[in-house]
Order: sequence, then structure tokens, then C-alpha cells
Amino acid sequence: MTSAKFKQHKIRLYFACLVTVFFISTINACTVKRGSMAPGIIPTLDSPSPRAEKYGKSLFESLCKKYDLDSESHRYEKLVEIFRQLTIAAEVGHIPWHIYLLEEPEIVDIRAVYGNYIFVWSGIMDAVKSDDEFAALLAYELSHVLAHHTDPVKFTLASEVLFSATELATSLGLFVASQGAIALSGSGWMKWAYVEVADLDPMDRNYSEDYEREAADIALSAISRTRYAPQALLDFWKRVAVDESLQLKYERFSRSLSPQQRVVMLESLMKNQPEKDNRLAKKQTQ
Repeated sequence: MTSAKFKQHKIRLYFACLVTVFFISTINACTVKRGSMAPGIIPTLDSPSPRAEKYGKSLFESLCKKYDLDSESHRYEKLVEIFRQLTIAAEVGHIPWHIYLLEEPEIVDIRAVYGNYIFVWSGIMDAVKSDDEFAALLAYELSHVLAHHTDPVKFTLASEVLFSATELATSLGLFVASQGAIALSGSGWMKWAYVEVADLDPMDRNYSEDYEREAADIALSAISRTRYAPQALLDFWKRVAVDESLQLKYERFSRSLSPQQRVVMLESLMKNQPEKDNRLAKKQTQ
């Protein structure tokens, strides 16, 4: 074997080892899990910390570079009013919220992120058939915040150690395999790579089925305290579930669960929902 071929073989071997190490780290890296919430309970929420506010603001500023902001139209006024009613119903209207309407008719999506920031793409307002459906979808995303699903990912101590060890092994492996031509510096890049690959990034986060069910339960409880109909959340996903063209268009919004899975989940939850509670409805019109 010539020197050049031996060098190429050695580099391939090192990369194979590195990929294996990264795969193991991905499989074994575990996030800190919260305990599940009791059904029918709307959790309380404190005001976001300065760090959380700063985090949400940075994401907002990056989105403003991609999309035009709608802050004056009738649609925006409707969005703000419906969201206000939902926060009153969930008894979190006293804490600061930042809700924005981004002009992009081709994107059907709502995203809540750390810091109580809610981003709504205008395409969602063309997708709904009524204010009830729109309120239901907003309530669902609000519920992810109430349940702390949008909080930054926390890793176990074992995972932190594993990430650090993998970073060191990868850096050394690349340095040796390339005979010093490639050198990685800094820390945290392996954790960043895991977050990206596992869809834990704040703007692309896919929630587990347990989290989705938890958020749906909270949303249905909150909607039942408003003038809007909880049934609208189920009606929306039923419509999407039977229309393949809608499924493709709403794929980003559906995230980790298919429309059919959402229908089954919501039908199960709605069987146990109490009668509509209008105790707070009067507050919302004041």
C-alpha cells in the first residue's frame, strides 16, 4: 500500500470511528425530563426572566430579517384580541407576552419560543374556517409555553460529560487523521449538532407525543373558559386529515404527529372534557 493510499485509509478509519462515537452519543444523550401534569389543569406561569426575554427577542430580530411584520392590519388586531382572551382564560394575562404576525401566505405555522414570544405566519389565517379554529390553534401553542415545553433543553450530567468527551475525541481524531490540517477549537459544538439533528432547535422543535397530548389537554381546558368552541380544534385537524393536499401544505405545522394521530388524540381527550366553563367569559369582553 502506497503512502498516499495508507493516509486515505487512515483518514477513512478515523472518520468511521468518529461517526460511531457521535452515533453513540446521540443515542445515549438524554435530556432532563419533567414530571407529567394532571389532566384538566392549566398550569401557572411566572413572568419570563431577563435572559428569557433576551432569547426570544434575538429570535424575533432574526425573523424580521426574513419576513415583513404586520402590526397595523385588521388581521393583526384580531390576532391580538383573540390571544388576549386566551391569556385571560388561562389566568396568565397579567404577565408580558410578545405576539407577532409575520407576512408569508405560503407558511401555515404558529411557533411559541422561550421568553413568551409567539410567532404567527399569515398563512395560518387563510387556513382556518372560523375565529373558533384560529383561537383553538393559538391556544394549543400557548399551552406549550404554559407547560414549559418551550424552555431550553436541559441535558443530564452524564450526557454533558459524554458530549465533552466526544468533542475532545473528535477534535483529536480529525487533527491526527489530517496530520494537523484540520483543527477544531471551542466547546459546545457537539451539543449544538445534537440539538439540530434531534429537532430540538426552538424554531423547529418537535415535541414528544406525551408533550403534544399535555398541550392539547391544557388548550381544551383554556378554550372551554372562552366564547370559542373546543370542538373547533378537532374540526380543523379532521379537515386536514382527509385532504392530502392540505396535509402537504400543513406538514410544517403538524410537526411530529400526523393529522390522523392528532384527531385520535383529540377525540380521546374531548371525551373527558368538562362542560364549557364561561366563568371568565365576561372578563374577556371588558
